[in-house]
Amino acid sequence: MAVNPTSLYGVNQVDTNALAPVPSADESDAMYPPAGMNPPEPRPADVKRLEEGEITHPAGGSGIEGEQTVWEARYSMRNFIGRLIVRTLLTLVWAGIGVYTWGMGHSEMVVPTVALGIGLGLLWLTLIYRIVQARQGHYYRLTTRRLFVSTGLLNRRRDQLELLRVEDVYTHQGLFERWLSLGTVVVVSSEESLPTVAMPGVDDPKHVMDLVWHHARAERDQRSVKVQEI
Repeated sequence: MAVNPTSLYGVNQVDTNALAPVPSADESDAMYPPAGMNPPEPRPADVKRLEEGEITHPAGGSGIEGEQTVWEARYSMRNFIGRLIVRTLLTLVWAGIGVYTWGMGHSEMVVPTVALGIGLGLLWLTLIYRIVQARQGHYYRLTTRRLFVSTGLLNRRRDQLELLRVEDVYTHQGLFERWLSLGTVVVVSSEESLPTVAMPGVDDPKHVMDLVWHHARAERDQRSVKVQEI
């Protein structure tokens, strides 16, 4: 028996007040657009049923026949170019101070130089953590029928959105991101439990936006043909 696809996310069945919100990124180094990304969690039971094939496509079958991956990516490393350059310059400056302190025998500069080195090391550790968090905590995959977004480093969350429900797609870019051809792709859907999907740190966001919209329209047109044939 076919199951309504909207039941995958528990529409009209999930107590949204009981779902914990997704924590937002730090405002000074935000990964997400100002509106944020805070859809409620899908029900674990429904996710398990989907994986086991109990939830079927409304047109019949499992709904994945002919489905192909057209794009997949992780958070782009180019988003960290500016921070890498700044820390590299700071490291060179500190190395010069070190030469002045130890190479020329200025013992009175030892304590300040060591303190600066510790602070610089913390800056590098913070950046490395941010890179790992972004690269391993963001994974996107677009197929001819669905969009998958995985977020989280230790606690992984996986969301999927049927392209049939896509209503709008747009990009969000800052000045520095435009120079590097980076940005956030935001997908707006009619799904009540997943109205907005944000994909930060995407290379060539305009191309990805066009891909999502093209395949969403193709899926709608194909479904319309099937309905007319019935």
